[in-house]
Amino acid sequence: MAYDIWYTLRNNRLRQGLIEGFDIKDGNRLILDPEKPEHFAFLRPIDGVDDGSLWGRLTCDMLLSEEIVCYSYIIALDYLNVVTGEGESVDLDTYLFDPEIDTFKKITLLTNLGAKRVVNTPDTLLYDLKGRYLIIAIEILGTGSVTIGNLRVGARGDNFTQTFPEVYQERNSFFHRYMSIFSSIFNDYGEENERLYEMLDLDKCSADLLEMYGSWFGIDLKGGFLPENILRNIVKEAYQLNRMKGTKWVIQRLLEMMELKDFVILENRLTGGEVFDVTILIKEKLTEELRHQIMFLLDQFRPVRTKIRLLQMQEDAVMDSNSYLDMNATIPGEKHVVLDEEAIYDGAITLL
Repeated sequence: MAYDIWYTLRNNRLRQGLIEGFDIKDGNRLILDPEKPEHFAFLRPIDGVDDGSLWGRLTCDMLLSEEIVCYSYIIALDYLNVVTGEGESVDLDTYLFDPEIDTFKKITLLTNLGAKRVVNTPDTLLYDLKGRYLIIAIEILGTGSVTIGNLRVGARGDNFTQTFPEVYQERNSFFHRYMSIFSSIFNDYGEENERLYEMLDLDKCSADLLEMYGSWFGIDLKGGFLPENILRNIVKEAYQLNRMKGTKWVIQRLLEMMELKDFVILENRLTGGEVFDVTILIKEKLTEELRHQIMFLLDQFRPVRTKIRLLQMQEDAVMDSNSYLDMNATIPGEKHVVLDEEAIYDGAITLL
């Protein structure tokens, strides 16, 4: 029987459990909180539906500091009513998630019931477990950083052993565990292939892929010079941007994507420029990094003979029709600034 059922433990399942000393990030990652004295997680039982359910594999993404020890306790039971060492009958679905009960007592009870314990292991075979309810508990000892995410449980069996004659199908035998290596690799590749569509999802793919997709449209986005959200928006609209290349619309749209709210585009309106020149007045402070980001993008979409100048403007600045300021010029918030007629300034100019 194949790995045709996978249980993925995400935000809702994690929050339903008893989590202490961890923060839940991105919906499925447990991040250790160093300020808390205890660090453990008791997860709600996974219901395999049938008594005697067979379990296959527990996997997760695990990043641990060298000083950290991560104990995972895993047990499968057909019932949740059990008797403790003191002879008390308890319901595990209540007992394990009661914050008033000491963690050591809970771990001791699971151990006495025959729980499987693994240390610092992100991938565990569960062939020796059989039972309807699968219970998972995690305990962290030591100091350092811990990230545990993408917890997944595979149920039932594997792909390869079932293809051999029945005499070789003994569960949890050496042959079964040996063949599970190849079965696990096969299943992992299969899951990666099923997620290939995510590589073309512009909302989920990595920034490196966005740079490559931009290059398909002739847009240079390499170097990590743009924030990721702006990068995604540019790639999403790459076809339309290319279609309108060389127009005022594309310049305006790129400035909007850069989240500039108050700007004016002037075509050959300031004295001293050529007939094809464009001046952009921006009423906000531009950092040197942001200015380079804007110019890098605009240079890829402007007409060949066009020169683009960026001017930073504040509300109190006054300029007459014959004023000319080159790139990187800034007029600060001084009042009553007046430039003589026919005045021409070159280079990086600041009027005080």
